[in-house]
Amino acid sequence: MHKPTERVLKILLTLASEKEKLTLTEISEKTNIPKSTISPILSTMVEMKFLSKKDDQKYKTGINTFVVGETYIESTSILEMIKSNMNEIVKECNEICQLGIIQQDKVFYIAKKEPKQSIQLVSYVGKFLPLYSTALGKVLIVNMTNDEIRKLIGNEMTPLTENTITDMDMFLEEIDKVRVNGYAYDLKETSLDSMCVAVPIVKDNKVISAMSVSVPAYRSDKEKFDEILKILNKHKNIIEDALEYTKFKDEDLI
Repeated sequence: MHKPTERVLKILLTLASEKEKLTLTEISEKTNIPKSTISPILSTMVEMKFLSKKDDQKYKTGINTFVVGETYIESTSILEMIKSNMNEIVKECNEICQLGIIQQDKVFYIAKKEPKQSIQLVSYVGKFLPLYSTALGKVLIVNMTNDEIRKLIGNEMTPLTENTITDMDMFLEEIDKVRVNGYAYDLKETSLDSMCVAVPIVKDNKVISAMSVSVPAYRSDKEKFDEILKILNKHKNIIEDALEYTKFKDEDLI
């Protein structure tokens, strides 16, 4: 534990748990931090508006503590709203639905909803997969320039299957199609056992995450994917409508 940070957090937790405002002496006693140590910490926290100090020389939590708390509540509720829509997608198409974001040069899977009976996929919550082999990855980078994509992915595109695109020029041609269509496919590029379609989730013209549905390869066909796309786009619109009225940012998802 970093002692100075621990002291700041102790002060915040103590004041948050108390209904009444506290004096410096009372805070010192409740946190077991000496008054000589706690005084400059309190002054800094007041200056940065994490605490407020009244004329009676008593302290309470400040506006920035409220802002931090509200951000957490909002981001959690938005993620739960997305998961709720994912549950509806699974009910409507009876296939696995996944949510991913970009972490460095990979897709990071942050949520997954499954029907009662499902195939085992290569991906799972907490797993990283290449941007270039996944439907999620392709839509996550769709608003980037070709130069940005080249720089992000680099020259080494290791194949996961015989269908993985490993040539950057060919991959950029694929991204051009995604830009036109508004969705992307993984045609056995990550696993020979499954195929996938994904759509981006956009806020303020920025792709903040992506949502996909995967289907076992043996029962994948155009008609099925056309129906899944309608379902995905319906819930994408619901999610984006909700995001439009929040301060939610992509980094709030993790």
